[in-house]
Formats: sequence, C-alpha cells, structure tokens
Amino acid sequence: MFIQKKTILLILAAVTSAALMLTGCGDGVYALPEGAPHIEQTTYVNKNDPEDKYIGLMYGGREYVLYGHLNGKFSDSEVRACVGYADDDDDRHERVCTIKDTDDYIMLRYVGIFKDEPAFYRAEDTLGKDIYTPGYIGCNEPQLWETV
Repeated sequence: MFIQKKTILLILAAVTSAALMLTGCGDGVYALPEGAPHIEQTTYVNKNDPEDKYIGLMYGGREYVLYGHLNGKFSDSEVRACVGYADDDDDRHERVCTIKDTDDYIMLRYVGIFKDEPAFYRAEDTLGKDIYTPGYIGCNEPQLWETV
C-alpha cells in the first residue's frame, strides 16, 4: 500500500511539473506580465541598399533590427523583464525581453520546454552611432551598423 501511494505521488509530481513547463508557468524572469502584447514583427530595409533586408520588431515606439547573437556568457540576471511575445500562434513562447544594461537592445528568446540561444535586436535609431553594446552580444552584420 505504501509503495502504491508513493508511486502515485511521484506520477502526480511529474505530471504537474510537465504541465507547468508546457504552459509557461514558473518561467521566472521570462514570465509574461498579465495582458502582455504581441510584439509586431517588421522588415527593415537598408536605406543604402533596398535589396538588403532584416527582420525587425516594434517595441516602445522604436523599431529594433536583428543585430546579433550570443557572444560568450549570458545570465538570466541580465534580463530586465519580458514585455511581450512575437509568436504568430497562441503558444507565446517567443519572448521579447528588455535587458538591464541598455534600452538600445532587446532580446528575443524561445522559452518552451528548452530555451534557445537568444537573438539580440538593436534600435534602428542608433544606426551609425557609437553606442554601448554589452559584451555578451555579438554582431552579425557590422556593415549595416557602421553606415548610415
């Protein structure tokens, strides 16, 4: 009888943990606020070369253009808050987050059962400017950011 109760409790704990992971509850720093908005995806066209296009995100009245990738160590403590999601479906696992060091970058990260490497987006209005870039962000297209 004791073994049956213990087995049932273990199964119940496993099912509860799986349900929390699948629904996004318990996401910690990646949790979405109540009523979190869908963040609109855009296509940024390089003003110097109309054939040169990049994925963008609109947030807080600014357009953020795909800038780069994770370069080195990144800790969840670098995340200020998740402010919305970019999925086109209802799973809301592609989280758009602000980072603590600067408002000139935002981060997109998939936080389903497994977390993907984050992608970093830089504010379009910083093109051609020398701004602070956290050391954990690597640039994919430096020629875009060096020209105006």
